[in-house]
Amino acid sequence: MRPVDSQSHSQGPGRAQASDQVPTQVEGEIDRVTFHNEGTLYTVLRVRTDQDLPGAAPTSALFDARFTAVGSTARPSEGLRVRLSGRWTEHRAHGLQFEFESLELLPPKDTQGLVRYLSSKTFEGIGEVLAQRIVEHLGPDALRRIRDEPESLAGVPGLRADVRENLAATVRLALGTHELVAFLLGLGLAPWQAEAVVKKYGVDAAERLRRDPYLLASGIAGIGFLTADRVAKRLGLPSDGIERRRAALLHCLEQAAGEGHTARRVPALFEATAELLGETVPEARLREAMDGLAAMGELRVETDDAGVERAFLPSFFASEVGLAQSLARLLAPGETRPWADTARVADAARRSGLTLHTSQAEAVLGLLSHPVALLTGGPGVGKTTIVRLVVDLARAAGARVLLASPTGRAAKRLGEATGMEASTVHRMLGFEPQGSRFAHDATKPLEADLIVVDEISMLDLVLAHHLLKAVRAPTRVVFVGDPDQLPSVSPGNVLADLLASKRIPTFRLTEIYRQDATSLIVENAHRILVGRAPVFPPAGGPLSDFYLFPTESDEATAERLVEVVTRRIPETFGLVWERDVQVLAPMYRGAAGVDALNERLRDALKSSGGPVRLRGREWRLGERVIHTRNDYEREVFNGDMGRIESISSDLSCLTVRFPERSLVYTVEQLGDLAPAFAITVHRSQGGEFPAVVIPLAMQHWLMLQRHLLYTAITRARRLVVLVGSPKALEIAVANGDQAHRESGLLARLQGLPG
Repeated sequence: MRPVDSQSHSQGPGRAQASDQVPTQVEGEIDRVTFHNEGTLYTVLRVRTDQDLPGAAPTSALFDARFTAVGSTARPSEGLRVRLSGRWTEHRAHGLQFEFESLELLPPKDTQGLVRYLSSKTFEGIGEVLAQRIVEHLGPDALRRIRDEPESLAGVPGLRADVRENLAATVRLALGTHELVAFLLGLGLAPWQAEAVVKKYGVDAAERLRRDPYLLASGIAGIGFLTADRVAKRLGLPSDGIERRRAALLHCLEQAAGEGHTARRVPALFEATAELLGETVPEARLREAMDGLAAMGELRVETDDAGVERAFLPSFFASEVGLAQSLARLLAPGETRPWADTARVADAARRSGLTLHTSQAEAVLGLLSHPVALLTGGPGVGKTTIVRLVVDLARAAGARVLLASPTGRAAKRLGEATGMEASTVHRMLGFEPQGSRFAHDATKPLEADLIVVDEISMLDLVLAHHLLKAVRAPTRVVFVGDPDQLPSVSPGNVLADLLASKRIPTFRLTEIYRQDATSLIVENAHRILVGRAPVFPPAGGPLSDFYLFPTESDEATAERLVEVVTRRIPETFGLVWERDVQVLAPMYRGAAGVDALNERLRDALKSSGGPVRLRGREWRLGERVIHTRNDYEREVFNGDMGRIESISSDLSCLTVRFPERSLVYTVEQLGDLAPAFAITVHRSQGGEFPAVVIPLAMQHWLMLQRHLLYTAITRARRLVVLVGSPKALEIAVANGDQAHRESGLLARLQGLPG
């Protein structure tokens, strides 16, 4: 039987078929930890056993036989005696091995195994001689006594107090972790879920979870109500318990937040909760559960002046109240001293070679004359020009100016447009990841006279609250955004609520200025907004920047899209598709969805070497990837795109080349990356691409609406290509509905004075 090499460790077992001789349990001692991944818990062990192995001659020698075992476990260590439950399999490359589904710790069979375990690298400062003394002093029950009676170590010769304390803590952690992970795996949790539970609740969590398994759904990423509910059923808990109702209520609120809502009306929340529970639940019992959660501070319930009762997760309630209070504070002065007059605006425009329309000149003057103001408009109406003039005139008046945007991509574009440094809102506020807090707040406000925040359609409720909390009058704020773009990915509809409240002075630009005679991108974006079909260039005419490739089915759409991206666009426009062409799809699912299109485009990638499997998915050299969360320690942010430039030979990490620098991702960090040849329209917000290709599939009918199509089109600088069903395009253009986002912010804003 050949040993398993390191490459197969990272990729997991490549099993063929199970052996006919299938013992379900094997006991033995861990002889060597060949491989262990802390991120996935995937483990390869060499185990010594006195049991007969399939296909081997019987042996009477104790621990004479050795075999390879593969599976998931936490904290494996040489010398541990274990009972493995699973099955024998024949690996196509490495022969016979045991795939274990659970690993149970057993007491050492003899003092030799106990000494071997205590002298392993698991325990710092304990060598073989000291381990022998510990076993001689405590006997064969040494591990239990170290865990339960750490004071019993006091009489061991040569064992220093600090080493003694560390030994007791490590034994308790190691044994507790193994026992808890075995318990959780037995309940059906995945290894990574079990590890997350250990990190959240510690090694003594088993008894707490037996009493209330719905704790699993409290703040552990990747574990929600449905998983906790399955565990509760396995543990035999009654289906009508109040813990189940409370967990279901919170799950429905969190699910609503995932859809952009910051609150739910109580009747709708009760209806969704009853549906989740799969039974008819009297309203009184749901209200009892909700009142209990409110008493514990797990949610907030509020009835507004119109008699509408809403339930909030606490963070959203605090953010709504705080944001409204901050705006009231900043708006209190009313109109302020203008930083420019009509003559200065005209002079600044002339020096910049600009001729301002009346509405543009009025916008510049207005934005320079209010404590808080809004500038809105679609593509091509001159928002960037107005922002540049406002910044220049404010600085000429001696104002200190800060520029920010919700995403790094949008901040970079804002900086390029104004010639000033711009940052993300998080960076401007000084986000401190260690404490998950901002350096700038009400006690340490931002030092500026004017703060300009661009692309505020992407500004979610919580971030907007933290931003304005860090602004102290007389600092002024100018918000800039396109109200017809999709709202923020995170909960809230801040721009729409600000506009609807009519409490913020607003300047909307409507005249289109940035439109080349041969350009259709801006024209079609505005046509779609008012429900008119886009226009396309005539067949055989000169090159244009807007095309449609009609197809008859979703599968045909996917095939044609790959051809357009990888062959037609490069040949016709000279673009490098791997770098310059971005596919924006409405949904992840389906033949023309993000997931399937990424697979097709990755297969079309000319890459040296085949795909490499890490953390459950394949990666290729040259593949475009997107970072999916803000990581302030490593200075890489949600939405940053790069390409895989190398994969380590031992498959322990890969390197991604971003526009400014390269960054190494370990296996544990790969969860922060996603394929990005195709992304959703929502994830594209704040970005611009040389060419955008948009699949239109009838399978995506739920997402076919004009604001989504408009957002996708306006991400393109040079070229837009639609591929798919003309009927799907017709539906999208005709559908002007935007999904309603429930919140109490608008009512709070309308209640502001003025």
